[in-house]
Amino acid sequence: MGNVKITKKKIKEARLEIAAKLYKRGYSMRKIQAEVIRRLELKSYSLQTVHRDVQYLLAEWRESRLRDIDEAIQLELERIDDIIRECWEQWDKSKEDYKKTASKRKGAPSKTEGKASIKTIYREEVETDVVRLGDVSYLTEIRHQLAERRKLLGLYAPEEKSVKISEYDLSQLSEEQRDILLSIGEEALNGKDK
Repeated sequence: MGNVKITKKKIKEARLEIAAKLYKRGYSMRKIQAEVIRRLELKSYSLQTVHRDVQYLLAEWRESRLRDIDEAIQLELERIDDIIRECWEQWDKSKEDYKKTASKRKGAPSKTEGKASIKTIYREEVETDVVRLGDVSYLTEIRHQLAERRKLLGLYAPEEKSVKISEYDLSQLSEEQRDILLSIGEEALNGKDK
């Protein structure tokens, strides 16, 4: 009896793998059914089972995508935090005053032991105090990164977008899809009139 369960489990995994590939390519439920029966040499594979398999795959993909999105958002937030930290450090450094030293030398050519060199006759060093007020480009970058952070966290109100159906070729849609789009458009227009 243990072999039967293993076999059923392996058959289900094979079924799901085939159904996933075919569903992603846009195959209908009947074509998926026929192809799985052909490839796995099954006696039966009902349309209800095909539907259950596809629903299982969709749920699995949805869960995976949500998990991936959460991980991607967390990664982006960490990157933003690192950039903000670095910008604050550079902002603080850009406000620090420092002393700038410039030196001038005057010399004359000389020859010692057959080698030509320059002998320093006069040396002048000028020290200047440089007062820095900070580089505002760091603050600009910090503000930009904080805005990106708020976008990722969804803290901004959703933006209203309008779609003009007339710009799209509706001939490729089924009659049911066209009816749905047209009813959505009419509801949107009626909502704006109120």
